[in-house]
Amino acid sequence: MIALPSIAFEGFSGSAKGVTARRVGGRNILSVKAWPTGPTTNAQVARRTSMSKISKSWKQLTNEQMREWDRLAEHASSASVLGQKTEISGMNLYIRLNVNRAMAGEALLSTAPEGNVAVPNVVFTQVAVTPDLVVLGGVQHEPSPLKLVVKMSASQSAGISNGWSKTVIITPGMEDDWGEADVTELYLKTIGVEPVVGQKVFIEAYWLDTSTGFAGIECRETVIVTGDAPYQRRVKATMRNLDPTEESHVSALDVDFSTGAPVAEFNAMCLGHSNVASSEVYLDQQLPAELIGTGICLGRGNGADGKIIPQSYLVYIRNYGGKAEMTFAHRGGYYVIPTECFGSGIIY
Repeated sequence: MIALPSIAFEGFSGSAKGVTARRVGGRNILSVKAWPTGPTTNAQVARRTSMSKISKSWKQLTNEQMREWDRLAEHASSASVLGQKTEISGMNLYIRLNVNRAMAGEALLSTAPEGNVAVPNVVFTQVAVTPDLVVLGGVQHEPSPLKLVVKMSASQSAGISNGWSKTVIITPGMEDDWGEADVTELYLKTIGVEPVVGQKVFIEAYWLDTSTGFAGIECRETVIVTGDAPYQRRVKATMRNLDPTEESHVSALDVDFSTGAPVAEFNAMCLGHSNVASSEVYLDQQLPAELIGTGICLGRGNGADGKIIPQSYLVYIRNYGGKAEMTFAHRGGYYVIPTECFGSGIIY
């Protein structure tokens, strides 16, 4: 039999295997070590490694820097224990914020932020999870330096009501794309298997202020995986959508169509062809009927003297033979190639 640390003994602290007793803020706290419940992901390994490095870097701070972190910690609090907020030390706050920043690809922050940062909650209107689609829709956009952190679980039995310990980081920080956070590829890469129809997936999301490392409150959601979803995915045309049997006259392509409005964000590097002042793009599938029409965008290219030459382009979008064609036709300014076509335009 193992003698557990007694929380009835005033001031006692110590450990016995997986159980630890400690004295915090005049209270005795008994905790049990958490053991991993699933395979460790690459993101978790990187996070633990960065935590070790950041912990060691605390000793390299000046005394004044340490005092600044201690002062900031006086106004911060750690996770709730028994319904109350517990105090946090300057060192722990330093580690917490810098681990968050490191996760988002930011450099180490030696000087403490001037004060606590109020980070908004994540707001979204729809979650769709199918074997080939994992997306948060209707995300209320927040500007930089805020980035969205998403944690998800693998498929669990539909009868499980508490699977939050099984969530892992899907993305350490992303920007929503016109209100859409499509994490399908990130989910498959991290979890390794598709969501299973009829089972449950646990989702956590929060905004991270990458400039300071402060994080918002986690928004939690559970969803039953369906075979299909009523969610309409944003239509995009990229280099991956080109028809390999046709010759397209671009070296870069990223056309983003808005959902519910005849608007597109154009971005293409047009190379031209023959003696025609236009560039054609052939996609490997048709575009929805509501996206067929004509758009307009700007263009810019370098002249013989190296100066930028502004131009304008019409973009003709049509379907034929089960596929789609987009023609970037030069209409204004001196024509030079290559030219970058860019900007938002209404499709009419």
